[in-house]
Amino acid sequence: MSGPIDYIIVGFEGNKFDGSILTALGDAIDSGVIDLVSLFVVSKDSEGVVTTFDVENFEDEVFVDFIQSHPAKNKDADQDDIDEVADLIENNCTAGLLVIEHLWAKPLKKAIIDANGVLLAEGRIHPEAMQELDN
Repeated sequence: MSGPIDYIIVGFEGNKFDGSILTALGDAIDSGVIDLVSLFVVSKDSEGVVTTFDVENFEDEVFVDFIQSHPAKNKDADQDDIDEVADLIENNCTAGLLVIEHLWAKPLKKAIIDANGVLLAEGRIHPEAMQELDN
């Protein structure tokens, strides 16, 4: 049984993706809250040419350490996913696509199934939107 799967796409202007966010990602994985399904980087140069990077091929020590400690379940980037990310970023920008499984939700999912519960809807309210609702 799998937990819910989510993705986020994070953009970095000026192609300055340095991998520093990998520490927080690694902490979340190490704590058992999430698992890494897929991670790849898409970059668009000043002319709009798109390049996809496999993070396993980065030589930077931060990436090497992260990938050795936290290998992704699915290492292949789907062309549709790459195209979607590329459409979202401006020229001279880089974006990381992160796909995660929510491990914390697996016991809850099992309990719902065992109780003959049926998921009727799901969604996400971002903290920024919640703050607007509170005003």
